Amino acid sequence: METAQPPIIPTAARRRSQVTIKLLLIGILVLLLHIPLNLVNNLRQERSANREAAHARQGVAAVEPGYTPAVAAAEGYRMVERALKHSVLVLTLVFTAFFLFETLAGLRLHAVHYGLVGAALCLFYLALLALGEVLVPGLAYVGAAVASSLLIVCYSISILHSYARASSIAVLLAVEHSILYVVLRMEDYALLAGTAALFAALAGLMFFTRNVDWFAQEAGKEAAS
Repeated sequence: METAQPPIIPTAARRRSQVTIKLLLIGILVLLLHIPLNLVNNLRQERSANREAAHARQGVAAVEPGYTPAVAAAEGYRMVERALKHSVLVLTLVFTAFFLFETLAGLRLHAVHYGLVGAALCLFYLALLALGEVLVPGLAYVGAAVASSLLIVCYSISILHSYARASSIAVLLAVEHSILYVVLRMEDYALLAGTAALFAALAGLMFFTRNVDWFAQEAGKEAAS
């Protein structure tokens, strides 16, 4: 008497389109992270309005002579406002780096990993707002960028299982924050600099993924090196 064979579930069919689904989840996460970023922007507007109202009650002139703490705080608020406008680019580039490590190195990252990295990136803007009220904009930016980047890099050592991969994330964050700072300081050429940075980022993405067999990735096979 023949025994019934258990049904065979094809692995390729079960794992098909995992890459596409992960990309969609990353896109959704970028959109969801705009909720806390909008809260940061609302907090910036509220604190800026409260500071202006306090100066008005004290009879402080709208334009004070010299570089005073009030002037520094106003510049800090403007820097936060402009930095928030580039938040989509920052989040997308960092998430893309983790996605490439996950795909090319055969790692498995959970949505929680991406969410925690995104939370650390959101803290950059909150720290920039907080430090901008007590420090000059340049020091506030450096302090916020270093704090957020250290948090992400230390976490990357664990989830990427490699100091070399975490170092790559550190380099990416350093380059990204440096370019963003230049863009924020260039009033007249901000659009040109931002567009050039986008071209460079897209060119880098094309270069590092030029040999990836995305069909093999979707079928659960090993990518061509």
